[in-house]
Amino acid sequence: MTLFKDKFRTISNRLKNWDYSSEAIYFITIVTKGRKCIFGNIEGDTMILNHNGKIIEKELLKSITIRKNWFFHNWVIMPNHIHLLIEIQNNEVSNVETHSSASTHSISTTQNNDSHISLTTNKGDTHCSASLQNQSEPKLSRKPNSISSFIAVFKSITTKQINDIDSIWQANYHDHIVRNYKTFETIYDYIKNNPISWEKDSINSNFQ
Repeated sequence: MTLFKDKFRTISNRLKNWDYSSEAIYFITIVTKGRKCIFGNIEGDTMILNHNGKIIEKELLKSITIRKNWFFHNWVIMPNHIHLLIEIQNNEVSNVETHSSASTHSISTTQNNDSHISLTTNKGDTHCSASLQNQSEPKLSRKPNSISSFIAVFKSITTKQINDIDSIWQANYHDHIVRNYKTFETIYDYIKNNPISWEKDSINSNFQ
C-alpha cells in the first residue's frame, strides 16, 4: 500500500468546515524536520527505539491515558515519523468494538499483534471526502480536544525534552478522516507493517 505516493504537498487540502474535535476516526502522520531519523533504527524489520524514540513513546502513552474519549486503535514510531489511528468518541457508546489493547502498545514493540478490530458504526462515513493531506497548523487558537490542539501540545512537549528550543518536527502534519471499514482495515495493516516496508517508505529520506 502506497499511502504517500505523492510524498509531501505544500498546499493544505484540509477538509473545509470539518470540526476536527468531532466524532470520527483519524489517520495522522507527523514527520520530523528534514525527515531526519532521530527516533531509532529498523533492525530485522523491527523498530528499535533510541533515547529520543523512548521519549516519544512515553508521551504517546501519556496521551492515551489522559484522553478518555479518544481511542488509539494503532500507532507506530518510525525513525523519522509517527503514524496514529485515532478515534474521537464524544459519547458513552463506542463506535468500534476491539479485541485487543492496541491503544496501549506501539506496533514497533508488538510485531506479532494479529488482533481483529471491527467497526460497528463509523461516524466519518457521511462527512469525509478528504485524502491524506499536508496540514499546515493554524496559528490562531485551537479548539480544545481537537486533533490540531493535540498535535501542537505533543510537538511542544517532545521538542522541549529532545531539543529544548528548535522544533524537531515539520511545521505541518498529514490527516485523513477514515470513511469506512475497508479503509480502516487497510490503514491499520499499513501501520502494523510499516517497519517491514521501511526501505520502500517514501518518508524514508533515503528513498528515491
